Order: sequence, then C-alpha cells, then structure tokens
Amino acid sequence: MENIAKSKLKNNEDIRVFNVFESLKPSIAKILSQTGYDLALIETEHILHNPESLTNFLLLCLDNALSTAITVTSVHRSTIGTYLDAGSQGICLSHAETTDQVEELVDCMKYKPDGSRALGHGPVSGYRIDDAASHCMEQNNSTMVILKFESFQGIENAENLLKNKWVDAVVFGPGDLAADMGLHGQWTNPHVIEAMESVTNIALKRGIAAESPVFATDRSEYFEQRSRGIQIFG
Repeated sequence: MENIAKSKLKNNEDIRVFNVFESLKPSIAKILSQTGYDLALIETEHILHNPESLTNFLLLCLDNALSTAITVTSVHRSTIGTYLDAGSQGICLSHAETTDQVEELVDCMKYKPDGSRALGHGPVSGYRIDDAASHCMEQNNSTMVILKFESFQGIENAENLLKNKWVDAVVFGPGDLAADMGLHGQWTNPHVIEAMESVTNIALKRGIAAESPVFATDRSEYFEQRSRGIQIFG
C-alpha cells in the first residue's frame, strides 16, 4: 500500500498530521480521512492500546487512504517489527538523542540489505506475499522514519542524527524539551524555540521534512511557514 504522506513529502507537498491518543474507534479514522488529514500519528508513550484494536485501526486507516505511524519511546526489534507488520507505515522515535538509536531503528524497520527486519505474512501484506523481493523493496522505500526531538541532548546531536539517509521527517516535543532545559511548562520560551529552530534549519538544509517549532495559527502564518519549506502541520 502506498504511504500517501511520505509520497506527498517527497513531492514537496505539505501534510496534515493528527495525534491519536486513547481512542481507536472507526469514526476517528473516517473523520480524519474525510477532513483532509494525511497521517495518523498514534501515541504509545503515554497510552496503552489493545493490540487487536490497534491492528484493526491501522488497517482501517490504510483502507481510508490515511497513512499511519506509531510513536515509540525506545527501539526493540520485536515491537518495531510487530507494529509494521500490523499495518503501521512508519515509526516516530520519541526522545531521539543518539546515532545508535537511529541506526538501530532503521535496521529494525528495513529488510535486507538495508536492515534486518524479519519477513512476515501479516496484515500489512494482506496476509499474502507473492513476490518477496518486490515486497521487501517496496516496504523499505515506503516505511517512514520520523525523529521526535524533545531533549537537549537530541538538539545537540541533531546534525549527526539527520545524516542518516533514511530519516524522512522531524517533529518536536516542546513540553519535554522545555522541562529538560529547566523551563517546565515554558514551551514558548525563546530559548526552547531557538533550540527547536536549530533542528528545523538542519532538516530543511538536508531536504528532510520538518514541522515548525511554532504552530501556524492563521492563513498568513501557514503560507509564511510553507514559503520557508515547512511541510508538516498539525
């Protein structure tokens, strides 16, 4: 299945992202699709999901032309592979801080020769793989690697993290970043904004899709952000 959100980013278009927390009801997928969202970013850091409900929701999103990605807090081969086999088209790594994290994530997400993901005939493949070589190549090209910066260590290491050729997008966790900088609750503090802005600038220079540290609140701000290359909007 085509990763519509990734395709739009590659074509220099912008995408609308909706963060899904505890509700995995069919109505959510339907409403997001009908109102023009491109990507459902499903939270697992702060919320527990029933595996069966999560799988059903992922497949429903795909059937309604809505790309999906799951937010994780750490990289574990079994978890990453299971999410992808269940239908997730991407992984968003929270608290991205080191190159080792990113390299391990990519290794878990990509089939050989680009990684070591295990091949499974699961929901994402329609429980059928007729051409394994083509399937693996298509999956490697379509799965989306998203890095979420929400610590000062990640900010400091951003240049090296974004050198990985498989990184597709950059987003932020301003609340945790502010706390890590000793500025609890001050996610609009100029120092916090400046830290996120430094990552956005690196991403844009490398041709990596990014969201703005400050959300657009009206039409003029949206066009201003688009003019500088911002592609990800909440």
